[in-house]
Amino acid sequence: MLKTIICRWFVCVAALVVQVAAAPVAHAQLLTRTVSATQLAATLQSALSTTTVHLHNLGPLAGGSYHAANASSIKVPASLSGVPGQRTNFTLPDASTILLGRRYGYYVDHVRSTGVFVTATADSFTISITLASPGPALVGTCVRAKVPAVPCTTLGDTYLPAIDWRDGRIDIVAKPVVVDRSLALDVQAVSIGGTFDVGKTCAWPLVGRRLCAALDKQSLRLRQRVGDQVKASLNTLAVQRAVAAAVRDHLDTTLQAPLFGVRRVAMQEGIVTVALALGR
Repeated sequence: MLKTIICRWFVCVAALVVQVAAAPVAHAQLLTRTVSATQLAATLQSALSTTTVHLHNLGPLAGGSYHAANASSIKVPASLSGVPGQRTNFTLPDASTILLGRRYGYYVDHVRSTGVFVTATADSFTISITLASPGPALVGTCVRAKVPAVPCTTLGDTYLPAIDWRDGRIDIVAKPVVVDRSLALDVQAVSIGGTFDVGKTCAWPLVGRRLCAALDKQSLRLRQRVGDQVKASLNTLAVQRAVAAAVRDHLDTTLQAPLFGVRRVAMQEGIVTVALALGR
């Protein structure tokens, strides 16, 4: 009899444990809410609006090259990084090439971001960062490829036309994810837009065709390098947590559920659906 009572007691306790464990899941499913992706895009734009990008790799002549290392940077807002003025420096590659005993190169000269814009698509957000420079984006240089390394006196950089970067921009595709019981962004892909106006560079006598090929190579490497750095900077946990905190305020106001935390998130047809449960 005692054994039967004990067994029944364990069965009851086990059933109760299952019910308690299952209750939050069922509760979260009942508290499903939707919010306009367009409204969230405005919140995200406000949070990211002072993000800045600086692209530069033109320095003084040293070691036979004008290439400057670690001269480009990405700076996220202090509200996101938690540290005022925090920026991540990186190096744009040196794509100079030696032709006819001379090292010719085009270097990026102070291309900076001019604005950050966030828009919503059907299932993701697009963060667009526009770029511009006070002068030509790419500046040509020429150095004699022998000791001493000095600027070319003939067929030098005065013959190399400066190159503009037209409609320069960085487009970032990001999807909503759950971070710290709120909604943050996970960067999926980064593309670098715009065209380099090479003008008559390719028609330059003797070296024009090879110099143009080097420019094409530099363009690809520059786009890849900038894309990788932007993705890495925005996908850090610190930035994701800060974005989540900014969005949390919006969700508390829009959904009027300040005591509830986001457990799941999905985005489809311009609508963000969040599943809420007690506890932030």
